Amino acid sequence: MKYSVVLFDADGTLFDFHQAEEVAFQAVLKEVETDRSFNELFDIYLHENHKIWRELEKGEITQEKLKFERFERFIDKSGISADAQTLANTFMSTLSGTSILYEDALDIVKQISKEYRVAIVTNGLEEVQTKRVRNSILKSHVECTVISDEIGIQKPDPKIIDHTLEKMGHTSKSDVVIVGDSLTSDIQGGINAGIDTVWYNPYNKKNDTDITPTYTIKTLSQLFSTLK
Repeated sequence: MKYSVVLFDADGTLFDFHQAEEVAFQAVLKEVETDRSFNELFDIYLHENHKIWRELEKGEITQEKLKFERFERFIDKSGISADAQTLANTFMSTLSGTSILYEDALDIVKQISKEYRVAIVTNGLEEVQTKRVRNSILKSHVECTVISDEIGIQKPDPKIIDHTLEKMGHTSKSDVVIVGDSLTSDIQGGINAGIDTVWYNPYNKKNDTDITPTYTIKTLSQLFSTLK
């Protein structure tokens, strides 16, 4: 076999994070007195959240600050009256209990784990990802789950991949591949670490970066032929 170890990203790859975010944001709006629509306010939140996570990838903000700063920015941009810490706590509490896998994710990870060593590497918050990812239904098929907030390193920093392989007791990189939906986080992180990469691109997004994945797939089932 070409590979021995398969590293998966969590959200956007195995877990439907957008749907989980919707559930958590619905809980947030129960803390707010407003007659504005869910879609309008959710779009504002998503825009600010996306920007702040990109700042995290660039090392411009810490994950600890991100937890509340994103809601401070949301409040500022939306003009609503609310307490950022209350919204952040409600959001993270609800999100941590909302573990939604993509339809085929469980079966695919289950099959892949029969032939390869599998781990999950996620740029997430420890209090959120521990329950919804590490202790999810995938648990028995995954050797370990590394959470960036827990170790203070996030993708695309190659040290998070080095840490994962060290935790697995795997010394080679030539037989390791990472699978993820984010070019700037998962794929760049894999390139930085010197391992092969699989860009999971189900929506045919245009790659307008200078980041070149080893492989590109549209469905997770295409992994079976890609890994051989």
